[in-house]
This record gives sequence, structure tokens and C-alpha cells, in this order.
Amino acid sequence: MKWLNKLLSFKADLMVTLLNGLIVIIGIFVLNGLIARMYGLEVLGEFLLIKRTLYSFVGILLIGMTVGLPNFLSRDFDKSYGDNAFIIFILFTIPLTVLFIYGIFRFNISGFNNDKFWVYFIFSLGISAQFITYALYRGYMNMIGANIFQLLGTAIIPLIVFTSIDNLNNGLFWIGVSVLIIMIIAFLIRNNGFNVSVINFTKIKQIFKYGFVRVPSFISQFILLAGIPIFIAQSEKFEDVAYFNSSLSLVRLSLIFINPIGMVLLPRISNKISSGDKGDISKTLNLLFKAGIVFSIIGTTYCFINAPLILKLWLGEINNNGVAILRFVILALPFYTFAGLTRSPLDAISERGYNSIIYGLAAISMVIIIFIGIILEKDLLITALYSFIVSHIIAGIVSAYYIQKLYNQWFLRIRILRDSIFCISSMIVISKMISILNIPQFSQFIISSMIFLLLGIFIIYYSKTGWVAQIKSIFNAQ
Repeated sequence: MKWLNKLLSFKADLMVTLLNGLIVIIGIFVLNGLIARMYGLEVLGEFLLIKRTLYSFVGILLIGMTVGLPNFLSRDFDKSYGDNAFIIFILFTIPLTVLFIYGIFRFNISGFNNDKFWVYFIFSLGISAQFITYALYRGYMNMIGANIFQLLGTAIIPLIVFTSIDNLNNGLFWIGVSVLIIMIIAFLIRNNGFNVSVINFTKIKQIFKYGFVRVPSFISQFILLAGIPIFIAQSEKFEDVAYFNSSLSLVRLSLIFINPIGMVLLPRISNKISSGDKGDISKTLNLLFKAGIVFSIIGTTYCFINAPLILKLWLGEINNNGVAILRFVILALPFYTFAGLTRSPLDAISERGYNSIIYGLAAISMVIIIFIGIILEKDLLITALYSFIVSHIIAGIVSAYYIQKLYNQWFLRIRILRDSIFCISSMIVISKMISILNIPQFSQFIISSMIFLLLGIFIIYYSKTGWVAQIKSIFNAQ
């Protein structure tokens, strides 16, 4: 089991986390497709609503320990932080989970059955256990262990369960039970058990305070990610909920890149800052932000062009409403990606809750637009989609402001704009040219995808100057 606790180089950590992120996303896509085909879009919509709601609230239930625990552990690998975090989990997370589920029932949110309290409680507690276990391994910079347990909890266990059960609620319950048991065992193994003698009020207060100032950020992210599905579900159009959450899953594909960078960077930046050595952090972040913007724009263009076929291949069902939802939601991808990339650097450089401000402003804008839409009696779905895109644009802009302020780096240059326009134009032209060919739509999709991939590999491999070459040199140097 020592390989779970192994320390790797920065490059190896990135590669492991990137590969794991890719496998997790594939697993989630397979799971969604499986549920859609076995039970239909209505059940998929209900499942994604429950999952998105509970996953989005986990940062609040853990009082920000998903960020606080790795931040403090990575500074000197003080084991007692793990023991004190476990106490916070028992004393605060469990009671908060009870109150949260009760609150869902109290507000009578469509999609949640009032007689399934223990199903939602166990499922939510399993999610919290998974996140705090991930935070512990991440704090020790053991990214192999962190990623393996994330893969188990997010993809492998749900896939096994949903191929073995006959209804949604049984699936949620057994996923929760399995994940909860496995994650608690994994936490205690990495923490070398649980030592009551090191429980320290000062450290509990330190972890709690660091996380608490970030709770507004998690509340805001809950509104941003779960608010729209909950809002749409009030019309009881779970098919639209399924399309929206599936489209949001495509937006969250950027987590394949955000998570490796954020998970690996936060403890390392915290470690360097605590020792008074910032090094080339600002320069590295500048390059990563540029790459994030360009690649997310490429992803947006790709999904926008191929929206009908993506939905048909993935969910097995498609209508004009679904295509329109996907194309609108995917426009948020560049802003979502950039705001996600800035989260860890902002958390690492200061104990102030800058992310709370960023996501708080975004969430407020979303709520305001929804209220305006209700007052003006606009269509619920259209109102929801506009509030989603505007709120994420605001999150991206405010993130850019704080990164420039704290790291003195402004990454937006004419070259980035030029590269982005070139990528968009090239993809549109290639897709239009291939569409002229008298071949099936699926064949057009495969051919265009292969051309995009080969062009991308060619550009990355042969780039000798510019930000692409600089990223290659930094990565190869690690």
C-alpha cells in the first residue's frame, strides 16, 4: 500500500491527475448514458438533479476543509491536522448534513422524495467522506492515492451499483454506503489511525476559520451549479433538467485540466509561499491561464458545432430543445475554466476569501436575473440559461482582476486573441468543408475530430516560440 502514499515530481503528479480526470469523465459519461438508456431521460434528470445538488453543497458541509486541510498539511506535513479535521467532520459535517437534507424537504424541491431521508443522508455523507479523504492525500502530495479514491467514488462504484440495482433510490443508497466505508478506511490508513491526544482546539479553530471564510464561495458555487437545475425542475420538466445537467457535464470537462493543475499547485504554492520563495510562480500561472483560455475556446467551438451528434451518441435521444440548451450552456466554458484555474492560486497566496467574493458576485447576478425573468414572466428555461452564462462571465472577469492584483500578472494579450480567433475560424472552415462531402454525419464527425486532433498535435510538437513553447519547456524541465 506504500505506493498510495508515494511522493511524485510535479510533472508526474500532473500526468497522474490528468489521466485520472480523463478516466473519471469517461466513467461519468458512460454512467449517464447507461441510466438514460436503461431508465430514460426523466430518471437521468432526477438522478443528475440529486447528484448535482448534493455534490455542489459538499464544500459547505465540510466547512471548507477541501481547501483548508491540504493547505495546512502541505506546509509541514503535520499529521495532527488530519486528526483535527476528522473531529470537525464528526462534530459539524454530520449534523450539517442532517439539516441540509431537512432543508431540501422543507422547501419541497421537486425531484426529492420526502420519504427517502436516509437515502439522501447516506449518499451525501459518502460524498463528504470522499472529498475529505481526497483533501488528506492531496495535502500530503500523494496524488496517486488521492486520484485512485476519487476514481472509485466518482465513477467505478456508481457504475458497478447501477448495473446491479433496479431503481434510482437503491442505487443512491448503495453508492453512499460503499463510498462512505471505503473512504473512512482510506482516510484512517493514510492518517495512521486516529490519535485523540493530538486533538487541539487551536488547530481546529485554525482549520475552521480558514474554511469558514470560504464558505460563502461554496454557497455561491452551489447556487451556480445546482441553482439552475433546481429552478428548471420546479416546472417538473426533468427532460430539460437532464439536458441542462448533461450540458453542464460537458462544461465541467475542463476539470480534466483544472483539477490536475489546481490539486497539484495549491499545496506546492502554499509550501513555497510559507518558505518565502515564490520563484517563478507568477510566470508559470501566466502561461497556464493562457493555455486554459485557448483550449477552452477550442472545446466550446467543438461542442457547439457537434452538439446534435454529441447528444444523440451520448444519451440516445435528441430534440431541438436539447441542442439549444447544450449550445447555450457551452458558451460558459472559457469563463468557467478560467475562474476554476484561478481558485487554487488565490487560496494559496492569501487566507482571505477572495473566491467568496468572486463566486458571491456571480451567484448574486444569477439570482437577480432569475427574479427579473420571473417578474417579467419570461420562459423559465430561457431565463435560467441567460442567468447561467452571465453569472459565469462575471466570475471570469472578477477572477482576472484579483489574479492581476495579487500576482501582478495580466495574461490577456493580442497574441491570445489572435490564437483564439485562428482556432475558431479553422474549426468552422474545416467542419463546413467536410459537411459538403456526401457521407454520413457520424463519418463527418470522426473525420473532422481526427483532423482537429492531428492539427493540435502538430502545432504543439513543432512550436518553437510563444506561450506553447514556454509551457513545453517548463513541463519538460520538471
